[in-house]
Amino acid sequence: MKIQDAQVVVLAENQYQELELWYPLLRLREAGANVFTVAPSAEQLYGSKLGYPVRAELSIAEVKAEQLDAVIVPGGFAPENFRRTPQIIDLIRKVHEQGSLVAAICHAGWVLASAGIAKGRRLTCVAIIKDDVIHSGGNYVDEPVVRDGNLITSRLPGDLPVFCKEIIRYLEESPSRRKPDAPPLRAVAGRARTSADYAKPARVMQTSAGKSSANYRMHAVEAK
Repeated sequence: MKIQDAQVVVLAENQYQELELWYPLLRLREAGANVFTVAPSAEQLYGSKLGYPVRAELSIAEVKAEQLDAVIVPGGFAPENFRRTPQIIDLIRKVHEQGSLVAAICHAGWVLASAGIAKGRRLTCVAIIKDDVIHSGGNYVDEPVVRDGNLITSRLPGDLPVFCKEIIRYLEESPSRRKPDAPPLRAVAGRARTSADYAKPARVMQTSAGKSSANYRMHAVEAK
């Protein structure tokens, strides 16, 4: 397909690794793809491991797999939070099943396991979670970037140049697998596009899930 026709989402959640979200987002926009950030909510602020804020352009409820040529999953500790949102895991699984690209880096190997798409695939991830990938049936290798069909994986932020290069190569070489009459991704009126510019950092907090509950929920607020 032409890169200008590619419909791509980059997932966002609290505790994401900064470069692993922003580098692919900006690099693919530079290449000409139609790229949107997607999170559980488009109304919520999300913070990275170091407090870099991001507001998603679309919520997971506003996106369907049939619209997408690729979904990019950043690492950090965001994948732990992605796994708490069944709709995100379902989107990743459906994108993969329709033959579109799933690209995952670092701890994002966790969501490949949760989505059931690691089994029998040659892939890589940050070494600390390689046992999780192996136990889910994946064929782990320690390489900067691995492409196995419509699955592209990398290990760490230092691998981002080859990770993004492989994503762009895939999109330019492969036909679109999205539904032909599916609408392209579009900005929602009155909702700002995701920008790397910000005035205040984000502070990720943990609060009780309910009265007298030992369970907790993670959310981000603007730091004072």
